[in-house]
Amino acid sequence: MKLPKFILISAMMCTVFLLNGCRHSSKGYEQRIIQWLDNTYGKNSYTMKKDVNRKRYFMVTLNKYPQLNFRVTIARDVKTGSSYLWTNFDEIFCKHAIKDFKKTYDIGSDQLQYMESLHFIYTTNAHSLEKLKVSYDKMMNFITFVSKQYPILIDMGILDMRMDVNGIRLKGRDDSDKWIYLNIAKVKQKTLKTKSYKEIYDELKPMLITHSENPKGLTFHADEGRSFILGSDTLDDCLYKNLVLTNTTRKQLKNTILQPGEISQPYTLKSENNYQLITITLQAKNLSNSPVSLLNATIVKATIKGGKTIYIDPAWIELEDNKIRKWIDPYKALGISPPKTEQEKKRAFFTNIQKCFLKCLSIILV
Repeated sequence: MKLPKFILISAMMCTVFLLNGCRHSSKGYEQRIIQWLDNTYGKNSYTMKKDVNRKRYFMVTLNKYPQLNFRVTIARDVKTGSSYLWTNFDEIFCKHAIKDFKKTYDIGSDQLQYMESLHFIYTTNAHSLEKLKVSYDKMMNFITFVSKQYPILIDMGILDMRMDVNGIRLKGRDDSDKWIYLNIAKVKQKTLKTKSYKEIYDELKPMLITHSENPKGLTFHADEGRSFILGSDTLDDCLYKNLVLTNTTRKQLKNTILQPGEISQPYTLKSENNYQLITITLQAKNLSNSPVSLLNATIVKATIKGGKTIYIDPAWIELEDNKIRKWIDPYKALGISPPKTEQEKKRAFFTNIQKCFLKCLSIILV
């Protein structure tokens, strides 16, 4: 009988010990939260009570914003085992600020939303810089509103704003690059810094595509940079494709004039990747009936050196024999015959691509 009694007493002592440990642990959690609240918002600037619906969570209300309650708790990282303070303050205040703003201001078809990692995102569809100005003003109305009504967001450093723009076509962009992301507002050391519309205008204006695009152009993409469209892109477009112009300057290209039908000398762009050097040499042609700057001439010929793969609409092809998987000859992949005569080599016939051939187009694989 002595052994069971000893086991029972030991179990009771362990239970009491664990209960005391939990009590002290909970008290420590609460003290840690209070200390954080005091340091963040100031003593006597808030009220705190236990969340009846969630164990170890506390509901906090700031005296200056009695209509808003947010949660605070001590969470634990499962992987590292370390604890950290968690709060939904950002989400509660940011979403409420948006809701409060929309009671007075109409942003039309634009969208304004909260995102945890970015705070605020303003989304708009604008096909011109003039239309963008309208949305920019609406967005700035929100920033001004929040600065006055919810200055705590600036104090806490959570009034960052990104503007996402769809519809404006920029040079050098692929078809998939439909969005322009502009960082408009940022809080640094409790000071709000904003980007003016003039700064945005000056940044985007030189990058606007001003010429019509040729839907029958031939698209290709090397291992580095972005897509090029023979018969559609201008030489100026090519300067925005994440490659470096090597044998001249933009100013010299701008000052060079091509007569109608004239083809330029070759100009070379190269990748900045030292481990995989790729060069694309381009020639442009004046396809108009009047003299134009070389920057506005249309690229009609490309020579590509380096790289293991290349995209020529409609397929990616491998330029080197791959021993791991079955290699397909580039011309076979494209369903065309390699050029045989000197004339064909100068303007390789891609008759089976898009079921058309534009006389102004040629591409040579080296």
